[in-house]
Amino acid sequence: MSSVVQTSYEKKIALESESLRQQRVWSNYLRARASVFSMMDEWVSIQEEGVSDYWRQEIKGFEYLFDASPLIVKNLREHCYHITGIKPYEYRAHHGHAIGNYQWKYERLKALDRSNLFVPEADALGGFGFPLSSGLANIDTLKFYEVMIGLDRVGFLDPFNTLSARPAVLEIGSGWGGFAYTFKKKFSAATYICVDLPPTLLFSATYLATLFPDARCLIYGEKGFDSGLETIEDYDFVFIPHFKFDLINQIKIDLALNMVSFQEMTQLQVDSYVRMLRKYSCSRLYSLNRDRSKHNQQINSVTEIIADHYKTEIVELLDLQYVNLKPLKTPKVVTTPFDYRHVAGRLR
Repeated sequence: MSSVVQTSYEKKIALESESLRQQRVWSNYLRARASVFSMMDEWVSIQEEGVSDYWRQEIKGFEYLFDASPLIVKNLREHCYHITGIKPYEYRAHHGHAIGNYQWKYERLKALDRSNLFVPEADALGGFGFPLSSGLANIDTLKFYEVMIGLDRVGFLDPFNTLSARPAVLEIGSGWGGFAYTFKKKFSAATYICVDLPPTLLFSATYLATLFPDARCLIYGEKGFDSGLETIEDYDFVFIPHFKFDLINQIKIDLALNMVSFQEMTQLQVDSYVRMLRKYSCSRLYSLNRDRSKHNQQINSVTEIIADHYKTEIVELLDLQYVNLKPLKTPKVVTTPFDYRHVAGRLR
């Protein structure tokens, strides 16, 4: 009878995995996963049909993260391509020839920045990017910087510059938590509310709890969530599944925003979100979206939906789309439903 001999490399991996199980990121992952499992049970029970076909396919792609190993969780950021499409491979050393384009884009944004709003990509959990003059950056990092500048341009950051109260910001489609990280690095006193499909909250709840180890987190599905909403100002991060969006009626929202996910939703979904924000008197709404994605036939126009409920303003920043990283021979003007636009909405 033969016995299997454990190789040295196998022992190394086993030891590293066991060590990771003792670290905070693993306990954060287990906490987030337990809550997401509870959310999934409730989501299935209500048999919701409003989620777009696009997102049903996307979340199917990362089901493996429900049973991730400590080594996968250690590099969670590298798996966020399921949400943004951005992969760490594109930022490895052999692609260093592209750094100049990122630096050029950063410099153009910096010229518009009057409030020192840049936050580099964190290198924790497998964070990646090119080393620019002000820190690590990738497409997401520059997108977040652009949105922060847009928010500042229209005065939407003003409530967060006062220490007289703890303002709340709500992000619909918070993804892996990247913009929440950016915002909290600049406005640590804010309560940041992440709303997304339950599987996606596995990313943001794990990421943010790890990057902000002293933060107080309130996660839907955990014991004490309802009472926690009554003292929302005591929390740094709140995580709510999309199907419980009406819970915002208990919270004073100073700013709501969405980046590049309204365009992937159905007409009914986006209208429902914006209508409810207006109903509960959210005074500021900011969007960076196309009117619709080319592959999404279930929506007509994000901008028109927002304009139905809010007084809107198109925010002009750069003469190129956020996905462009080098000078264009002809400046890009927003002319089609498939171009990205910054839209600021104020309550009528």
